Amino acid sequence: MASSSDCSGEISFFSGLFLGIFNGVSGSAAIIGNTMVLITFFKNQCLRQPSYYLMASLAAMDFLVGLVVNPFYIVLTNFVTWQYREENLLQLESFLDMASSMTIMYTLTCMSIERYIAVIYSLRYRSVVTGKRSLIAIAVVWFFGFSLNALYFVTNNDNLPKMWVTCGIITGIAMTIILSCYAKIFSAARAQSRRIAVSERCAQSNSTSTETEEKPDPVVARRAAKEAKRARKAAWRVGVTVGAVMFLSLPVFVVGIIQVVIMGDLCRFRYYNQVWMWSTTLSLISSALDPWIYAMGIKEFRDCFKRTIRDNLLKWVQMLSCRGQVELTNNFQG
Repeated sequence: MASSSDCSGEISFFSGLFLGIFNGVSGSAAIIGNTMVLITFFKNQCLRQPSYYLMASLAAMDFLVGLVVNPFYIVLTNFVTWQYREENLLQLESFLDMASSMTIMYTLTCMSIERYIAVIYSLRYRSVVTGKRSLIAIAVVWFFGFSLNALYFVTNNDNLPKMWVTCGIITGIAMTIILSCYAKIFSAARAQSRRIAVSERCAQSNSTSTETEEKPDPVVARRAAKEAKRARKAAWRVGVTVGAVMFLSLPVFVVGIIQVVIMGDLCRFRYYNQVWMWSTTLSLISSALDPWIYAMGIKEFRDCFKRTIRDNLLKWVQMLSCRGQVELTNNFQG
């Protein structure tokens, strides 16, 4: 095994520069996109619904990633030596990265369960999924994500990879719940599509029957089909968001497992610490993508967003117009 003096965990200048630029762009996009989501949510009373509470929670965490985590990695890759990072900042880095990742993943788990209930138990949805229960779930997720990962501050550097894998396994449980929900959602969607096809064929055959026979109300049938289609589309949006987060987070989990396996080889351990920087930077992209994949894909939210932008622009125009009139009046009197 090589000595520590023979092994450098230093990132090359060009790698650090690229990672810094990439984190800067990703962080800026996360801040801008999620700020738009949060402003729209707080400005529109019509969005005070359980699904939008969860969406706002996801946007808040993604905003913090862009505001805190991305700049932290810019500093680590460009302004901090690998020795100082290894001796003093590894616990803080692990805390920020894992706390944000776990909070995001468990928020997505809550969103998947909410969509599961909306699709599978649509008639009981409003009684089961309430605003109060959504807020309690959000509080539990945030508390669990930050309190569990606070253990990094009392864990020595040699045991950090074990903590990474432990948190990865706990996150894997969330992924299992998500996949289970979506397996049942897609199964129900296929069954519902078959039922709709059968109903349409029955309706066509009934159209040739006598007028005295009782027929299903077509308005009610269309409304039910429309609500079911809306729930399935929302489920697909959450599913795409979950898939993107899982795909981008997978390299971090793989690197964590590798580092546990090679803990006795200091040189390879430090090499994979460099790989960790790349994999983490990749995983942080999801915070910039989430607002566009999920929030902006909802027509109701897009309409509220456009209305919020329009109203604010009108206020700014009126404010500037009033200020201009006051200045003209003062100049005229002067």
